Amino acid sequence: MDRKVRNTVRRTGRLTKRRRSAGGNEVTQVPTVVPPLEQSKGLQQRVFLYIQLNEMSKLPETGNPLELHLYHPKNTLQKMQERYTTDTIIYQHEFNLKKPVFAMGVMQDDIEDMNTFSDQPLLISLYQRIPRRRKGGSGKGKSRKQGRTSSSWEISQIITDASESKENVPKERSSKRSSERDGEEAGEEGEGGTFSEERLELLSRGHCDLLQLFQRRRFISDITIYLYPEYRSKKINDKITTCSVWHMYSILPILKNFNFTNLAFLTLESIYNVPEDLHLKSAELGLSVSFRSTQPDESDGAFRVVPLCTYSGFISQIISDQNTIIVWENIKRDLHLNMNFSFNQMETNSRVKLPKLFRMLLWEQDVDFQIHKIDPVSDLALINNSLHRFVLNEQMRKILEEAVVHNDYELLLQLYQETPTNVLYEGVLNPSIFGYPGVNYCRFACRLNPVFKPSIKLSLPRDTLVMGPMFCTFKICFFQPICERNEPLDQYNESLLKRAKLRRCFDMDFLKEDETDGDVLLELYRAFDDLITDTIEFIIKRDVQDINDRKEFFCCQLSNICNLVLKICGCDFNIRMPTKTNIEFREMLTHMYKELMDRIEGVFTACCWKNNCDSAQNQDQEEHGLNRMMNEMRLVSNTGQRDLAIHMYDEIDHSTTNRIVFDFVTLLNSVENLQFEQAARYFTKPRTTDWSGYYFTAVCSYSSILNI
Repeated sequence: MDRKVRNTVRRTGRLTKRRRSAGGNEVTQVPTVVPPLEQSKGLQQRVFLYIQLNEMSKLPETGNPLELHLYHPKNTLQKMQERYTTDTIIYQHEFNLKKPVFAMGVMQDDIEDMNTFSDQPLLISLYQRIPRRRKGGSGKGKSRKQGRTSSSWEISQIITDASESKENVPKERSSKRSSERDGEEAGEEGEGGTFSEERLELLSRGHCDLLQLFQRRRFISDITIYLYPEYRSKKINDKITTCSVWHMYSILPILKNFNFTNLAFLTLESIYNVPEDLHLKSAELGLSVSFRSTQPDESDGAFRVVPLCTYSGFISQIISDQNTIIVWENIKRDLHLNMNFSFNQMETNSRVKLPKLFRMLLWEQDVDFQIHKIDPVSDLALINNSLHRFVLNEQMRKILEEAVVHNDYELLLQLYQETPTNVLYEGVLNPSIFGYPGVNYCRFACRLNPVFKPSIKLSLPRDTLVMGPMFCTFKICFFQPICERNEPLDQYNESLLKRAKLRRCFDMDFLKEDETDGDVLLELYRAFDDLITDTIEFIIKRDVQDINDRKEFFCCQLSNICNLVLKICGCDFNIRMPTKTNIEFREMLTHMYKELMDRIEGVFTACCWKNNCDSAQNQDQEEHGLNRMMNEMRLVSNTGQRDLAIHMYDEIDHSTTNRIVFDFVTLLNSVENLQFEQAARYFTKPRTTDWSGYYFTAVCSYSSILNI
């Protein structure tokens, strides 16, 4: 393995000067020398992660050869073969050969590589290669099959185009658009007519989170990656999700003398109260996030700005119609052009909670966004729902804590068009709330003010004047509070059960409802009683004798009751009976089972008494209706329309839920019509039937209703 001496002095990029919007002090971005985050170790070793395809299942049925493409923006993937190549392709005939093997180089104990792999997952795409053929023909004409060398070059060129400079993504990714769009074919005139050139068609795509690689042990694991199709242009029935299993391993651990202690999740959700002209150019918009010093520099009076990340790919959409999946920003920006059909290919484990869209937001004082006027069902917004994830070590956490506590920096959000230098709107967030103990999560509502205010406001549409100020919802979440000592997180990657926790960030504690609150406990028990009541009512009305008859209903009810029991256990029994050992926990579960079973028995008894007490209302309507339908059936039979009477009897038999009353009314009807043989069947029925669940008092009350 090659060894490389890395310079520990890092410099920011060359940035130009520009003026602030208010015409005040200048904001200058100057090259600065940042002290090294870790002590200089002289030499850093490159560790290789080896990636091998083990299994492919549920492949789509196509008449063309399939190809798997591996892609990562860092461009460190190499195919392990004698001849050097930049191809990262697995052809269909190699799917079951467990080759080729790819190697990905990662610098050991390097925070820059950690942030690169944390925010940019490994992308795996499944393509079909459509050969050159005659347009409109049967495909049996002349065709020239290009060699794999040129084909591989074409694919690598496509991937290269997608990984160009992030600032010029809308211009650089035009070649990717032409290669993946269905039905877009280049024609060529020849002797035999017009031909469509050989092209690639995207079938499905998936990704793998690479943060799990960073641990103090050598990494070895079999990882399942699902490749999800794009629901575009073709029918959904033609789409299929492919399952791939990959064997990944490294010879050496990627972390040796290094620990990462925290993760920062930055999510841009949506922009509201947007003028109409911005909706028309939503695809050209982007938003950049930077740190800006609150005090000007003493030397030149400029405000220091440190770029952090950018977001792109806005969609003008009705608020309630948005997809609630939070996606990886880097995957969306580099390889996805149509956000409407590709959410599942780049999703994270986070979601947007539509019912709580405008709840628990933090914004500055004396600002009225007129949220009450925003109608999620009819109003438009610029939807983004993208995520960046960054890795912090202990030294970075201390620097960030000091900056937040002393209010040295603020977050600058700038909405731009096409390039980050063309800023249209900007706003500021104050992250000082993270200086409080126990705070690791907050959703901000940031007001976006125009950089250049229009001189004539009368030309604006009337709806724009009625709306409140434009604002965006921006969520910041740290895996652990930055103002507390953080535990190392690389140990999470060493456990399969804890590894998934690093993929999402949970809310801070004081924003959650108090689980010891009596109102919460009352609501839980009320929901439990209602669920048991609904289940009993369903069993009785549907005449359920076996669970297998209504398996779909009981499966849903079982899931619901499990969720309720877990909440009741945490809010009530675990507080009344705190446990420290497994034996104590089992004793607590035994008491919980006994109390809940007694409660279910009480609910069942209450249902019986309630049914008897409400018989004048509920049973009167059902039984009088049954009596009326039987009388109509008897009249139809007496008029000679026997077929119609039989049909009516079958309908009554199918719709009646109380079988005891129905059998008794049938007996009376048979006796009135002198059909004694049919009436005798009532007395010949076996008496060993399980009558549990039936209301015998209904027969007694029914005798007072019938006119015999």
